[in-house]
Amino acid sequence: MNRGARFFGAFTALSAASYFYVRPPTMIYDTTKEHHKPNQFQNPWPSFVEHGLWDTFKMLKDIRLSSVVANAKADDYPETVTINASILKNPDNDHITVTWLGHACALVQLNGYNVLFDPIFSNRCSPVQFAGPARYTQPPATLNDLPRIDAVVISHNHYDHLDLATVQQLAKKHPDTRFFVPLGNKEWFGTIAKETTSQGQGRVEELDWWDQREIKLSDTDTIRFTCTPCQHFSGRTPFDRNKTLWASWAMENVKDGQARGKVYFGGDTGYRTVPATASHEQAHNEEYLSTLPHCPAFKEIGERFQSFDLALIPIGAYSPRYFMSPIHCGPEDAVRVHEDIRSKKSIAIHWGTFALTDEPMSEPPQRLKAAMADRGHASSDFDVLKLGETITIPI
Repeated sequence: MNRGARFFGAFTALSAASYFYVRPPTMIYDTTKEHHKPNQFQNPWPSFVEHGLWDTFKMLKDIRLSSVVANAKADDYPETVTINASILKNPDNDHITVTWLGHACALVQLNGYNVLFDPIFSNRCSPVQFAGPARYTQPPATLNDLPRIDAVVISHNHYDHLDLATVQQLAKKHPDTRFFVPLGNKEWFGTIAKETTSQGQGRVEELDWWDQREIKLSDTDTIRFTCTPCQHFSGRTPFDRNKTLWASWAMENVKDGQARGKVYFGGDTGYRTVPATASHEQAHNEEYLSTLPHCPAFKEIGERFQSFDLALIPIGAYSPRYFMSPIHCGPEDAVRVHEDIRSKKSIAIHWGTFALTDEPMSEPPQRLKAAMADRGHASSDFDVLKLGETITIPI
């Protein structure tokens, strides 16, 4: 891959930058909150270290995105299966139904309520479709294959998580779909943000960390979304870095005042910063990693919610660790998130779709299995699904 293509791919993963200016939101910052600054947001923990320009140039020199696909063997690619349309259209309300649709995109069905997390169905995660990181695996379904979508939940505004074409198609196909986004992202939705559903509800709602929204299903039944912290950053242009918030999310079915099914969506997050002085072995060694400051938000989430029946946790786009670790979990970090939030069952996301960083294609699930064993967990507690695969979790 030439230097220009390498730069475009890595820069999309890091800052999702383009040459199109998007006006940043105004009047949303509250400096009484530690993750707010006067004109942007921040990660307020020692576990996050901001990289300078020199670090960025070094990473762009070192990274080899072309090697991900060029060195892959046929069995390195994630297996794809045909989605089970009958299950998706008739889910069991006594179970949480989850389908992995590639990268961080998943369909979660809870008590008849259908939610898409970070949907992207475009070929490239880029501001344009003639350049930028392209899929090396195709979506296992089209939007037309999916059931009614009640809500779309977005973690942040990077191009591999907030895709314009997909959002436009969803908004047109499902006029009652509501979009839940972190603070500052509503303005990006343009005319969609000004629309209302057939019940008179606004279609786009933006939330700060720990804000909640409830959707009434019946007199005794609600779906509750909570915008929760994570360690990442935002930006779609060279001019709007950290102007909008990033988040993870909790989703609950509250029945007669009790949470009956709880789902966590990690979106895109780091857990700790691996210093450049660490060796390759140290960067993946839990004994060494445990000595580093880690993001406290996940234990706080676990304490507040007590446990999760299902968690969707990112495991990929982590190499080189000296640069990616503050913003992207490696598999070893993902296992710690699984533990901190008290997940009963986790599913791997954020891998197997785009070559955003240069770890080998099949490495994330292999490292995940090893990390689970090292921490004394059954590998089935943190599953790697096939593309298009659906599983159900009892609640």
